[in-house]
Amino acid sequence: MDTLKNTKIVITGAGAVSPYGAGVTALADGLFTGKACMHTVPELEALSMVKTKVAATVPEMDFSYIPRRDRRSMSRMAKYAYAAAQEALKSAGYETAPQGLGFFMGSTLNSISVWLEISKNCHEGHLELVKTSDFLQIMNHSPLATVSQALKINGPCVGASDACATGLMNIGLAYLAVKTGLVKQALCGGTEEYHPMFSACFDIMQATSHNFNNHPNEACRPFDKDRTGLVCSEGCGLLFIETEENAKARGATILAEIAGFASNTETENMAYPSAETLRACMLAALADADLKPEEVDLLNAHATGTVVGDIAETHAAAAVFGPGLNVNSLKGHIGHAMGASGSLETIACMEMLKRQTVLPTQNLHTPDERCAPLAYVTQPEERPVNIILKNSFAIGGNNCSLVLRRPQ
Repeated sequence: MDTLKNTKIVITGAGAVSPYGAGVTALADGLFTGKACMHTVPELEALSMVKTKVAATVPEMDFSYIPRRDRRSMSRMAKYAYAAAQEALKSAGYETAPQGLGFFMGSTLNSISVWLEISKNCHEGHLELVKTSDFLQIMNHSPLATVSQALKINGPCVGASDACATGLMNIGLAYLAVKTGLVKQALCGGTEEYHPMFSACFDIMQATSHNFNNHPNEACRPFDKDRTGLVCSEGCGLLFIETEENAKARGATILAEIAGFASNTETENMAYPSAETLRACMLAALADADLKPEEVDLLNAHATGTVVGDIAETHAAAAVFGPGLNVNSLKGHIGHAMGASGSLETIACMEMLKRQTVLPTQNLHTPDERCAPLAYVTQPEERPVNIILKNSFAIGGNNCSLVLRRPQ
């Protein structure tokens, strides 16, 4: 056990597709210039019963470079994952997947648009229009399977699906797999593609932003007193991780260290987390990292902009860290990318460690007095940042906390 405790797991590569476009650079530049990505969605405007009209989507991308034999079985989210995986491999120093690479990636749902098209053809009696490639696009692990086939990733492939905690959960599982020696290296994260159905479903739960439809970039406002809910988004974030020993042996550049991870489950309510359960998750991640609360420089909160969720998370954070903790959320910039949110935001945290600059919470003007009194970051701040705790919490009660450390 001492050997495992002393085994450091580091990040040596990253890849992203986000509402800013393809690539980690596009994501980082968009975030650090304060650009927001929200826009009105015509399909939502046509649905009078749905209050929210706003989302943040990936710009049109040309995926013709993916070989047709692979591309034809890929949903849009799988294509996002292919692009992010290629970038992560390249930034880690590989042109192709190394032998035995593990792959840990999931999504909240598979492709809704393909599901609806299949359902339409079946309902209308046109089964002959349903192709094998359609079925391959709606499997629960479709992005994982199609990307691993296309990139010849031949190690263990695991696709945890934990709603909005999916991206961070898969990073945590990969961290544990590398730490225990199941695999030497792993690609990990989450992917998601937007469909208006997501917005409609969250709207039914009264969890969407609807009071800034005429000003889309102001719609998502975590912690703010005028928030009414989340803005759905999409994309993919993937990390390449390995032991520090392995990274140094091959001369890889270390981007950050994963110092600790924890996960637990809310058992009282499917939709609303309790502050006590969230507090326990953060404390467990700190214990895994062998850190004290006062050593954490920043909490990158899950904070989606829902009224209840933001309040619970801030009170949990105050119970762990006290009122002086610096807190931010990135949902105001890029929306809530659901299964991809945790991994995209982890990449953003790595950029904050690299640039020694803390990003603000976009659209946070007046903190809700029902949220706990914390040091909410409302402007970009250059400051020493060595330890970031990153949260992801999900409908269904799946909670994750990850501790990132700046490379020594």
